[in-house]
Amino acid sequence: MATSDETPGGLGAFLGSRPNLVGLAAFLAVFIAVMLVSQSPLAAVIAALLGYGAGYFMAPPDRRTYASGIPVHGATGEEMAGRLSAFQQSVRTNRGRIPPEADRELGIIVLSLREMIDRWQDVKRAPEQRMALESIVYQYLPNTLDVFLRLPDSAKPHAAPEWISQLKLLGTEVAASRRSVLQHDLEAMRANGRVLEQKFEDGDLKMFKEHGL
Repeated sequence: MATSDETPGGLGAFLGSRPNLVGLAAFLAVFIAVMLVSQSPLAAVIAALLGYGAGYFMAPPDRRTYASGIPVHGATGEEMAGRLSAFQQSVRTNRGRIPPEADRELGIIVLSLREMIDRWQDVKRAPEQRMALESIVYQYLPNTLDVFLRLPDSAKPHAAPEWISQLKLLGTEVAASRRSVLQHDLEAMRANGRVLEQKFEDGDLKMFKEHGL
């Protein structure tokens, strides 16, 4: 589930914002260029301020996100695809430390998610579905993998069956969501989104709580 913590606001957020940073870069570039040509500090400052304004207003604005990284107004298909690709890369990098059955379940889940992301415009018609899938891609999958990898090697065999069971449950629910998306069934998409959300809330899709998550 997405958290309710938004990125910090105020002066710090403005100073670190993309438009301000682009504007500052333009200010410095224009100031130095004009000083080299005219040797007039006043002309350089005026030109640099104009450069700052142009850079600030031409830069794409920062997207506000929750602490989880999920954009406040919803992720785009490109953002979801990027997050899922990063997760796949993490799986590939750590494949030798992941039980083969868990690796297979993760592969099935990723394939289903990829198909839904390819139809993200359809998914967005059902906010419940969209938010549940965002939570899976941004939070649940990377977090559950991280928790398992951080277990001592001696504890991994004992924890593997529980983890695989959770992944199978998730895979079943994601497959149901995938079917509803491919069939353009809006009511089923909404219902599947609520089911996934409830699974997270009820703790069916839980981490290894004895290890702090």
